[in-house]
Parts: sequence; structure tokens; C-alpha cells
Amino acid sequence: MAKTTTPTQSSEDSLNRLISEWKRQVETELKGVPFEKKLVTKTPEGIAIQPLYTRADLASIPNLDSTPGEAPFLRGGRNFGYKDTSWEVCQHVSAKDAADFNEKVLADLMLGQTSVVLEPDCIARLGKDPDEAPEPCGCGLGVADIQDAEAALRKIDFSAVSLHCATGANPLPVGTIVLAALARLGADPKTLRGSLTADPIGELLRRGSLPAGIEAEFDAVAAWTHALAKKAPQVRTIGVDASIWLEAGASTTQELAFAIATGLASLRAMKDRGIKPETAAAKMRFTFSVGSQFFMEIAKFRAFRLLWSRILSAYGVAEAAATSAVHARTALYDKTVHDAHVNMLRVTTEALSAVLGGCDSLHVGPYDEVTGTSDEFSRRIARNVHVLLAEEFSFKETADPSGGSWYIETLTDELARKAWALFQEFEAKGGIVAALRAGTPQALVAAVALEKADAVSKRRSGIVGTNLFPNLKEKVLAAGTPDADALARRAAAVKSRRPDAPKGIKPLDVDALVAAASRGATVGQLARASLPSSSGSEKITPLSLRRVAEGFERLRAASDAYASRTGARPKVFLAKMGPVLQHKARADFSAGFFAVGGFEPLGKQTFETPESAAAAAAASGARVAVLCSTDETYPTLVPAFAAALKAAKPDAVVVLAGLPADKALADQFKAAGVDEFIHIRANVGDLLANLLKKIGALK
Repeated sequence: MAKTTTPTQSSEDSLNRLISEWKRQVETELKGVPFEKKLVTKTPEGIAIQPLYTRADLASIPNLDSTPGEAPFLRGGRNFGYKDTSWEVCQHVSAKDAADFNEKVLADLMLGQTSVVLEPDCIARLGKDPDEAPEPCGCGLGVADIQDAEAALRKIDFSAVSLHCATGANPLPVGTIVLAALARLGADPKTLRGSLTADPIGELLRRGSLPAGIEAEFDAVAAWTHALAKKAPQVRTIGVDASIWLEAGASTTQELAFAIATGLASLRAMKDRGIKPETAAAKMRFTFSVGSQFFMEIAKFRAFRLLWSRILSAYGVAEAAATSAVHARTALYDKTVHDAHVNMLRVTTEALSAVLGGCDSLHVGPYDEVTGTSDEFSRRIARNVHVLLAEEFSFKETADPSGGSWYIETLTDELARKAWALFQEFEAKGGIVAALRAGTPQALVAAVALEKADAVSKRRSGIVGTNLFPNLKEKVLAAGTPDADALARRAAAVKSRRPDAPKGIKPLDVDALVAAASRGATVGQLARASLPSSSGSEKITPLSLRRVAEGFERLRAASDAYASRTGARPKVFLAKMGPVLQHKARADFSAGFFAVGGFEPLGKQTFETPESAAAAAAASGARVAVLCSTDETYPTLVPAFAAALKAAKPDAVVVLAGLPADKALADQFKAAGVDEFIHIRANVGDLLANLLKKIGALK
């Protein structure tokens, strides 16, 4: 093995001179444009991404000599990475009912999936029966009693595959139903692997309220953890769903800080209830969404392990950080309903980030996941991403391939430092639960989400097929909607077979609850029996979970609805002045600009006079007309064009392609009749929304 050598002072001096010389030459090429403005990228995390990284950037970064499987686990929790055991193929399956779920899962297990993900719907996670729900819910699988669970899990060999189920805030209702079903199906809980987790803080953030107080919910988590340590010792019981932060638009710094803060709150809650930190850590499963910033996401997973090890070292059990599982799922936040096949590319890079970051299990979202229902083809394509990364491209062969990268190591360090500082800020104020009650994290995340949405609206951040290069002729994915009749029939069926409420069960008595579940007790009955009636409740401001493309998708939906009502899309007339070189650049820009909002461009001909262009615009039937020419010709063309068009069609909207640098000239054009200016710094979303409102396509 080659020896590693420490750079000498002379070599460092030489490197610094070369970097300084490189920067001087770059600044010369920039011709006066500031280096930081042109080549340094500022991220929502407050990190300045440099155009060049060298070994000099690693000089002050600790833990670079650590190896995979060694605390603080910067390079992963496994000595040989995925060489011995690959990450779990942990695909979620959307299904209309338990039988449909079982059929799909059995098929997928034959085609590369290595685990079963049972995702109860929001009604079950809240501990309610279907007929107790305020409104229909189609967000997951209905698991109301042992009949549902048994139908979902039948014929699956759980000695060969793992089972994962996020049960809600209180694990006892859904969890005991699953245990009872597995016992009836003959599965041995002692050999069962996977997770039956509860996450009171995550559920509170997602819903905004809990049916019981946070302390009562943690009582249930502790009782569940104690019970499964004996019944199913290989099953994890404590969940930390950090995915909701990214889905709400948080920065990666916020995501990490709040993840470790939630993990610490869970550790403390378990310690207060007699569960040692090292035991609790081994029972924890963190879930992260993976976003589109490739290197930032790799650094996120590496930084998380570093920070989590630091948390556990305060309890004297730093090595326990390797026992906490990390599940990754490709984000919904950046996925789109338009040009949806691009989602295949998005999830591939996100999955690679998670793998290079060292996740333990991974869900790759089907390209049509945003609809709520995925077909066999989209599930197969998503599942095959795992196979490609592991087998075709051999990413499981090298432990921590990111290790030593000047860029990724520097990014990991900066991210960890910023996340730790934010974490300490909230710890000083009483921890994550106190902060959530005050609404502080929610407000911080909302501010970052607003910045991200603004970047998309102004197209500083591009989304192919949505705010860039839209295809107006595509067949848009139809959103899945819950089948209200089927849900009503199911609610009636559960109600008809629901037995009398179980009696004599003491709160938190897991054995008694499993026995009641085996006799057919429903999730609602078990929820009421599992906690004391005086458990209180919890309420906070929930996170607002939405995809960043939704604003533009609403514009396209309004345009599509307008076309359905009127027989034609909203139209925009492109008034192309003079020869091709005079108008082409701005005409092409204008066509793309308006296509984002679903406008159909008109006007293939060119014009020599503004009056002839205005006459053609008025006769075209389009309410919106864009004048496309050069800055030099606008002072002559704009007043005449606007006056002629407004005279012929008073309700016409006159748009100028370009924005004069001289504000006085822009004001002069407005006075002449220009209603809007489109340019590269325009707020595309707001401008198009305003125009759609003017023509009656958007309310």
C-alpha cells in the first residue's frame, strides 16, 4: 500500500501561489465583473460554493483520517460499505386495498425488492376507524384491524425480507394489529427484521395536532420499545421523520439541525422512561428526503452521521451512532406533473446522492408518484434504479467513494458546522418541542421555502417541463383522487365487523392490546384503550408541505381549463419587427416565456411598420401582444405600436420583450400604453398569473 505523506510547507506555499495566480487570470478574463458575483454560488444554507477546491481547503477539517465503520462515522457506519450487504430496496407501494397491496408486493419481491413497506393511511395513524374520519383519506393503505393487516401481509416470507411500517405518533394501535396478523400468519417475531416505528414529533409537525399529549405519546413509544425488545428484538421502534423538513422547503442546514434535535428529544424521552441511550439509538430509524442538489445531498448524509455521533458522545456512547438506521427517499418536493418522465432523471441523481452518502435503505419514487397512484411500469422503472446503481454501475463496490474529495469534504464540514450552530441555538431555548410550540422552526422554514419558490417563479431555479421548455402538447398525468364510494363501503364493512370495545385493558399493556387485536379489535378501539383517558392533546402550527412546481402547475391547469371551456388555449401574438436578426432572440424568448403559462404563440410573419404589426395583432384574436425587436428600435416602435393596438382593441394587453435600463424610458413606454415588460429578471409566475386573470382564465 502506498504511503500517505503530509504536504510540506514549501508545497503548500507553492499551491497557494498557483491558486493566487489562477484567480488573477480568472479576474482578468471576467473583465471587471466581481469574482464572487460571477463564480461563487450562494446556497439557501448560507454556504458559498467556490469554483475550485484544493487540498488546502482540507487543512482545518477534522476526522479526515477516520475510516468507514469508525466513529464519528463520517465515512459511514459499515467497515466495507455496501460490499457485504447492499442497501435495502425499500419501495413504497400504492394500492387501492389490502388485497391489491399484497398482490403488488408479492410481484415486486420477485423482481428485486428486498423489503415490505406497509404505509398506513392517515386515519389509521391517528388511531381512528374509517367511519370516524372527518373526510375520506386515500393517502396510504387502510389498516383498520387484523383482517386488513392479514390480507396485506399474507404469503410473504418474513424470514427472507424485512418489514417497515411507520405507525403514527402512538405505535400501539397499528403496531399491535400488525403483530397479531403476523402471529396468525405464522411469522416468527424473533426473526422479524425491519421497523415498526412511531414518531410523535414528526406526526405533530405533519398534522399540527395529536390526539394525546406529547408525553403520553412518548409513554406509548417507550412501552412499545420495551415490549418489542423481547418479542421482536431485531425490529426498530423509534422513528425520526426528517423528510418533512425538505418537503416543506427547508434548507439542508435546517433539515440536519432539526433532525438531530428531534433525535435528541426522543433519546431523552426514552432515557426518562428507563431505556438507555445506546439501546434507544439502536432502535432508531431516521428518514430523510433526498433533494436535487447532488453534492449537497451527499454531504447531508455524511454530516448527519458526524452530528449524531457527537450527540451520542455526550452520553458516552458515540459508537452507538452506527446502530441508528438511515432511510432515504427521493423527494416529492421537486417532482412535477408536467413532462413527468423527467422525474425519472431526477430520482436517479437523488438516489445516487443517497447511496454515495451511505444510506441504509432507499425508496426511489416512481415518476408518477405525484399523482398518488403508480402503475406497474413506473414502479418497475423506479425499482430498476437500485439495480443499475448497485450492479450495473458498481456503486456498492467502494466504501465511501466521496471520502477525500476536496469539494465534498469541505461541503460536509461547512454543513455540519452550520447545522450544529442552529441546533445549539434551539437547545439553549428548551429543545425542539418547545421551539415547535412557539412556531420558530416553522417560521424559519417558511422563509427559506418562500425564497426557493421566488427563485422558481423568477426562473433563477429552472424546472424542465414546468418553468422551462414546456410541452403544451403533452398528455398531463391525471391526479389520483380517493374513490369516495369504495372508501364508504370499506368504512361500512369495518363498522359491521367491529366487535364490542375491549374491556379491562390497562393503558400501555402491549400483551393485552395484541390479544385484543387478534380478536378483531379495531385501530380506533385499540387507540382508546392504549392510553389513559386524561392524556391531554397537543397542537402546533404544522409545516406546509407542497411541491415547488405547484405554482406553475396551477397556471397550466387554468390554461387547460380555459381551453376546455373555449375550445382554444389563451393566445399571445408575437409582433416580430424587421429582419430575423432584429427580432428572433426576443421572439424565441417570448414564446418560451408565455408557453410556461399555457399560452399558444401566434404570428409567424414579420412586420416593417408598427402600425401593420398592431393591425395583425388586433385581428389575431389574441388578448396579449408582445412587441419583439431591439433596444435601439424601441423608442420609435413602442409608442406607435401601443397606440395603434389600443385604438383597434382597447382591452388588448401590450407587452414589451425587454426592459429598458433607463427607468425614465421604461416609464415613457408605460405612459405610451405598455402594460408589462418581460425579461430574464421578471417574476414569470406572478406576471403570467396576472395576465391569465386579465383574460378570465384564472380567478
